[in-house]
Amino acid sequence: MVFTEILSFAVAVCILPQLVLSQSSCTNPNGASGQCIKYQDCPFVQRIIGIYGRNIPRTIHNQISQMQCRSATNTKDFHLCCPNEASPQSSSNQESQRKVVRSDGGNLDRYDRQGLQLLNSVTNCGNKGNPKVSGGKTAKPGDFPWVALLKYKINGDRPFLCGGSLISERHILTAAHCIISQPELIAVRLGEHDLDTEEDCHYLGGINRVCLPPYEEYGIEKIHVHPNYVHGQISNDVAIIKLDRVVKAKSHIKPVCLPIDQRSQELAYDQSFFIAGWGGTEKGSVSSKLQQALVTRKNLDECRQYYNKGEVNDNHICATGSGIKHTCQGDSGGPVFFQHRFKNTYRVVQYAVVSFGGRRCGLNQNQPGIFASVIDMLPWITQNLQ
Repeated sequence: MVFTEILSFAVAVCILPQLVLSQSSCTNPNGASGQCIKYQDCPFVQRIIGIYGRNIPRTIHNQISQMQCRSATNTKDFHLCCPNEASPQSSSNQESQRKVVRSDGGNLDRYDRQGLQLLNSVTNCGNKGNPKVSGGKTAKPGDFPWVALLKYKINGDRPFLCGGSLISERHILTAAHCIISQPELIAVRLGEHDLDTEEDCHYLGGINRVCLPPYEEYGIEKIHVHPNYVHGQISNDVAIIKLDRVVKAKSHIKPVCLPIDQRSQELAYDQSFFIAGWGGTEKGSVSSKLQQALVTRKNLDECRQYYNKGEVNDNHICATGSGIKHTCQGDSGGPVFFQHRFKNTYRVVQYAVVSFGGRRCGLNQNQPGIFASVIDMLPWITQNLQ
């Protein structure tokens, strides 16, 4: 834990004057019991700083300010009514934060053997979906069975703010900014196509009506956020969600492959990729149906001309489409992929995560999007598939 982070955190909380007098034991405003101790000794505070660093949301600041207490024996140091680890927390927001881990992953340049073996064991990955389009259009039901929707606890008819991809029977790959400083993530939806219909159907040959099985939703067991991600910046923008149970492969729910072998890592300089999501369309509205689009990799210098937020580096893929709204809000965290050589066959392989496209996404037809490179993040990914 960095001292300056602790100090800035303490100052931010101390300016709020609410105090709870206590000898040793205390009770938080939510009714949970705790101990009045120095803030730097409180595991709850350590977890919050570990998750957010210097970017602790205002709502959490306000919650913690109400936990301030005054020790009868030590009036110099800043104290909090630190929740007992065994005490249940009534706040759903606090419950969700315990699932988020800033794993350091050890040496971030080295593959984890067990994680690599897990990815290597996903034998049915990427064996469906062969898009052949030159721009954005509605995907066919079941074309991309690895695309996920992240469901948040928010008011409104559309609780989905980000996307992701199924990479194993328990894990979703997404963007870190879809986790940090967002509403509470409550579920992951798989096997979805049209948000406005209960059944996702299409006609084969214009005659036979074929419907997909229902979508499935999974709870969250744990979330790993890249330890070097800083909210508001674009580097290391990846996270892994561990689902609460095993995903059984079906016709409309299957994992995508990751580039874990040498053949799959051999890319052309101007390689084209597909992206898929329910984000903004060229008409400026979000789509109820899964959309697909084609983007082509460009020199990183082209992205540097457009983006001042954060540093564009070799861990990114810079790509743009032609006349399409290709990296809009709602597609964040979604997969960037194409069909490529994988081991001894051809499979759909994911090469990036949609990271940052700018507020004026798609208004400039030449504006590129920034994507977090999966190849560069593979060591960290393999280390965090527990």
